[in-house]
Amino acid sequence: MALALEMRGITKRFPGVLANDHISFQLEKGEIHCLLGENGAGKTTLMNILYGLYRPDEGRIFLDSREAHIRSHHDAIAKGIGMVHQQFMLVPFMSVAENVILGMEITRRGVLDRSEAARRIREFSHQYGLDVDPTAYVKDLPVGLQQRVEIVKALYRGADVLILDEPTAVLTPQESEELFRIMRSLAGQGKSIIFITHKLKEVFAVADRIT
Repeated sequence: MALALEMRGITKRFPGVLANDHISFQLEKGEIHCLLGENGAGKTTLMNILYGLYRPDEGRIFLDSREAHIRSHHDAIAKGIGMVHQQFMLVPFMSVAENVILGMEITRRGVLDRSEAARRIREFSHQYGLDVDPTAYVKDLPVGLQQRVEIVKALYRGADVLILDEPTAVLTPQESEELFRIMRSLAGQGKSIIFITHKLKEVFAVADRIT
């Protein structure tokens, strides 16, 4: 299967700490690839490099076999990479639609067109089995649905590679099963997913490949 992503020889140093030591990683198109390891193993650091939050000291990144220079999360988003963090980046008193389009608003004559945004998000969430209500306020949603909003937000911005950082840490067992269903749906439609966890049971439940 074709590679969506390749990281070669990634090294990242912090004062007194070698977080990543010449790490190589590959992600195929349409697969769920699990990054497995204990807390502090450097999994999130590696993905923060891919998402442009850190700059590597050494190493190269390739997307669709072409070298990619990712200097910020804006670069990562523009190149089709999305990330859902453990701490959600949502504004509680805003609606789902407002959160999803924040920073890339759909306008009509210079005015925010909320109805058009809601229509597009509803179609989009239905396509991937997320089924979030674009008119609901984030503060009224349970954690599992807030996480879906984050996923919709990443996909809405064009993510083909989706990083999920310890996504089940805040979920109930039932919500975790729903997340796995969504992940399979996304992968089945060609999205490539990096699933960070330290739980072996989850790996065996959903991963196509493990690193």
